[in-house]
Amino acid sequence: MELRKIELVFLFLLFYSFSFSSNIENKDEKKNKMFFSTTELGVYKGLNLSTDYPSDVSSDNAYTKSLRLVLGYFINPNISAGIGFGADRYESPGANTFPLFLDFRGYLKDAENTPFVFFDVGKTIVFSSQAQEGGNLFDGGVGYKFFIGEKTCLVGKVGYNYFKNKEWTWQSTDMTSLNPASETYRWFYLKRQSITFSIGLMF
Repeated sequence: MELRKIELVFLFLLFYSFSFSSNIENKDEKKNKMFFSTTELGVYKGLNLSTDYPSDVSSDNAYTKSLRLVLGYFINPNISAGIGFGADRYESPGANTFPLFLDFRGYLKDAENTPFVFFDVGKTIVFSSQAQEGGNLFDGGVGYKFFIGEKTCLVGKVGYNYFKNKEWTWQSTDMTSLNPASETYRWFYLKRQSITFSIGLMF
């Protein structure tokens, strides 16, 4: 009788171990495989501005607020590629941009929690020449992803942003006169370099 109990306990432990291992494997299958999406909020601090506008342009107050969405696919557990779209609001000087870009990420290891490097390259979409600016952009940096749920990761990134356009619109309204007049200046080019900080969710 005691032998029978021992056998039952042994079978139970064996079944439990097998089930636990299967759960780990199933969970591991979700770590760096198939499709994913990320939603990221970012803040950029301007480092350097370059323009041919005939006036000094300072980067002291230059910053950017960013919201971006990326849809990607794991080519293998260490490399992913995707396409992203977002809304970046630049300040000092001010401009609205809608970046459309390719997103590439390289993961240090095939694990749920892992550091990675990222590179984004693309252009901004202009729906209205009076409301948005067009140009080329590049992002690169390092990040870290870790699971906070069964299928959800928290992603943090630090990097570098480069944005250049051929013609930058700046509009100023003179409020000192009785009849405020709006003046629009067009700069031949403007290059912005920023350090970036972002946090997001990966599904």
